Amino acid sequence: MKMPDKIPTLKYLHSFYVLVECGSVAEAVNNHRISRPTLSRHIKLLEEELGKTLFLRTNDSYKLTADGYKVHIHAQSIFKIANEMFDEVTTSGSDLSGKVTVVSSSGIAALILPNIFKKLPLLGSNIELHIKPVANVTKKLVEENDISVQTYRPTQKNLIARKIGTIICGAYASLDYLKEKGTPQNLSELKYHFLVGAVATNSLKDAIKNSWKLKFPDQIIHLHCDDSAVAWRMVVDGCGIGVTHISTGDNELRVKRVLPELPNLTFPIWLVTHAVTKNTQKIKFIYDLITEETAHLR
Repeated sequence: MKMPDKIPTLKYLHSFYVLVECGSVAEAVNNHRISRPTLSRHIKLLEEELGKTLFLRTNDSYKLTADGYKVHIHAQSIFKIANEMFDEVTTSGSDLSGKVTVVSSSGIAALILPNIFKKLPLLGSNIELHIKPVANVTKKLVEENDISVQTYRPTQKNLIARKIGTIICGAYASLDYLKEKGTPQNLSELKYHFLVGAVATNSLKDAIKNSWKLKFPDQIIHLHCDDSAVAWRMVVDGCGIGVTHISTGDNELRVKRVLPELPNLTFPIWLVTHAVTKNTQKIKFIYDLITEETAHLR
């Protein structure tokens, strides 16, 4: 196999990566045992190798140029793979250990992931699992974490995506709220009610458009909370009308489904990981566990 002849010097690239990740020269020097002159020299030599200016320099400040941003994206991938390689090579072939990060919406993290990962202690692994619930799973978060569970299919070519199920949701309000405010009889009456939830994501807008044939107006949510579990508690406690998984809503005696004649809101669930690390033992273990335990959602 012919080796590529255009490879930047990795120690220069690593210094660049460290500086960007740390955010300042002082942080890079203090946390990575590298001197200021060496750091500056490595950045200069990397720029010469690439023939590009990677930073706009102002006193002690380094701001990425457009080319610098591109290099940083690739550097993230390179050193992520290097870390995974180190973990895989230095651990026993039968030993399931190390850190695995899973990012998902807070709703999926609260409603679906606990029933999956409660089995982890029974499976004999020493994996250190980090769950990161967020309001919206962005492309950047997908790139930064080992696995993501999300409601849209990714478009990046370096990812592996598998549809593992569907979330079925409806609208609910507490009995106390409905007693005080009345029960909406149709969609047009929602404008007289207080709505609770996260900032409307594209997935929610698409679900409402496809199921209810309604364009979701901007700023319609009156009480915003990006943590779905907290937002649901607000609904249960009488703050307004909100959307949740029907299994959660139907099993909560303090709430009632509103507009039950409307079609369910459906959200696809995609399991996503990086093509280059998919078969890393610990990541494959968690990926396969999620796949197996969501079979009932398909």
